[in-house]
Amino acid sequence: MTRPALLALLGLLVHGGDARASLFCVVPETADGFVALRAAPSAQGRLILRMRAGDEVQIVEGGRGGWSKVRHWPGDARLANGYTGFTEGHAARRFLRDCG
Repeated sequence: MTRPALLALLGLLVHGGDARASLFCVVPETADGFVALRAAPSAQGRLILRMRAGDEVQIVEGGRGGWSKVRHWPGDARLANGYTGFTEGHAARRFLRDCG
């Protein structure tokens, strides 16, 4: 089983099966070297941080217009520190296609 699939399965088990609030995935590699986490669901939204390949996100809401509200943990911080220490914002769904 791949790491993203294992994380998604673990998230479903921990959160009682609510896929919208428990689906985890790993940020993919991109040509720019990052995926933007923005304050608003648009390319013009304020940049909160640059998510790097291997960071983990949890989809909180499916969103509108090609954007999803997510929680972000750098690297494996969620697994190491539990569900604390995340940053919440919006990410373009095209970069989250392996999240379900």
